[in-house]
Amino acid sequence: MRRRTRLGLATIAALLVAAGAYTAFWFVVAGRLKSGFAAWAQSAQADKIDLSWRKLRVSGYPAAFRINLDAAVLRDTSIMPSPEFRTPILSGSAHPWDFADWRLAMPDGFTADIVATHQRTPVRLAVHNADGLVSIAPEGGWKLSLTLRDTTVLAGVNLAAGLAHATITVPPSSPAGRAAPGTVLEVDASQIKLPIAIGPMGDSISELSFAATVKGAVPGGNLAEAAAAWRDAGGAIELDNLRLDWGALGATAAGTLSLDRDLQPIGELSGAIRGYDQILTTLVQSGQIRATDARLARIALTILAKTGPDGKLQIQTTFAIQDGQMFLGPARLGRVPRLTWE
Repeated sequence: MRRRTRLGLATIAALLVAAGAYTAFWFVVAGRLKSGFAAWAQSAQADKIDLSWRKLRVSGYPAAFRINLDAAVLRDTSIMPSPEFRTPILSGSAHPWDFADWRLAMPDGFTADIVATHQRTPVRLAVHNADGLVSIAPEGGWKLSLTLRDTTVLAGVNLAAGLAHATITVPPSSPAGRAAPGTVLEVDASQIKLPIAIGPMGDSISELSFAATVKGAVPGGNLAEAAAAWRDAGGAIELDNLRLDWGALGATAAGTLSLDRDLQPIGELSGAIRGYDQILTTLVQSGQIRATDARLARIALTILAKTGPDGKLQIQTTFAIQDGQMFLGPARLGRVPRLTWE
């Protein structure tokens, strides 16, 4: 009986020692995380990244480490005007055995802004609620995945999306003399609401998804100057896996986009389109093409159409942007909305 009592007491004592050691470990690491995060934010200013907050706390004992920021503001001052990110509450949590993966939560959402200039309208991304994961690779680089709920884009016109998933993958820095692999942006959005109905397609886009790789480093400075320098260095956007479902209209495409000498978009995509009849109807209704031309185009497109994987007729064609004009195959669709940089 005494032996069992001693064994039990020894076990309890060992557990208390282990718990005390773990508690000490947790609070030491929590203190280092707090001071280390503040030091990292300070050092980021050398790269013109300005991160500030009203309050910084570390919580989550005993199962996790959770960094909580209240009223966080992030600015990239290397670009003028500076993009600005704001969120009332931002938390990132990691397990004690894995500091490479941090789960993010922004229960009150966030806003991202580019302010207006004398010619350009302001751009705002407003998200009601968001969460996700940021993973830091051991060799450098990182990956951020976010789920965005009730998103609104304000840029002259208002667009709203019920649900969106976005992923940004930033590769590690390449050795000198080697081309950077490029930053990858992937977006999958659904329940997109347009400000007005457009022709027979309506005002709701069921799905819009794509993957885009930005080739070439984007330098700092004035936005127009930075875009021109990126273009001159061979900068381009490789668009892949584009998918659009909008009423009876559907499209898949891939291709490359860049900027011309006037910093306007230029490029060509190739893919498949179904519901091309709806496009022609919309162009006639908007006065961009004549009804007689639309009838001839329907005949030509119907001859080219083939049955797609979903059993519906579709055409294989190209979509091009050149000299400020949009082309679907040989047919001109109209002017591209002009980009204003200043």
